[in-house]
Amino acid sequence: MPRPSNREHLLDYAEELYARHGVGGVSLRTIQAAAGLSVGSLRYHFKTEAGLVAAVMERRIEPLMARHEMLLDALASNPNPSVDEVLGALIRPLVELLHAEPEQGRRYLTLMHRLQVEHHTAPILVARWPDFAERTEGLLKKSLSHLPRGVIEFRFGLAWETILGSLARVADLSTPDLEEYVAALIGYLSGALEAPQLGRRSARPKTR
Repeated sequence: MPRPSNREHLLDYAEELYARHGVGGVSLRTIQAAAGLSVGSLRYHFKTEAGLVAAVMERRIEPLMARHEMLLDALASNPNPSVDEVLGALIRPLVELLHAEPEQGRRYLTLMHRLQVEHHTAPILVARWPDFAERTEGLLKKSLSHLPRGVIEFRFGLAWETILGSLARVADLSTPDLEEYVAALIGYLSGALEAPQLGRRSARPKTR
């Protein structure tokens, strides 16, 4: 089996360290030292911290996004897709990753959850897959017509964050238990998304 390139070696350690500590908790020098490479290697391959973060995120996301888009395409012809079906299109590719690569998949979802919480994912997703959030929210609006657009967008962001974090922490990846967990997760998120809006407070509370 061929040895991984220095670039892949750096990505492996960056993925592991960012998943554990977040981007703000890990310096470029720490990643280089963990990988056992020279100080200039990381900047040679990725130029900046932002370039490294994008590369770590993107190296596993391409097939996930292709699968998301395929499932969303299948729902697009449905005039009234259920919230459960839309959530299934979001969750199913992540579950397939966990089945295919349990250790790497869990680590990657932990990483993605951290990046989502730290607001690193949106610029990359918008740049590479600008229609992903808009298409998903558009499908949700068909079933959530009782809610304003801003409320749907806010709840979708919370749902996506919850999906990543909860699947990253699944203890048992055996098929029956995982499927039961996914069904419970979809039921929980459906209830949260479909709940009527209470009061007249802003749908988008300020975040730091």
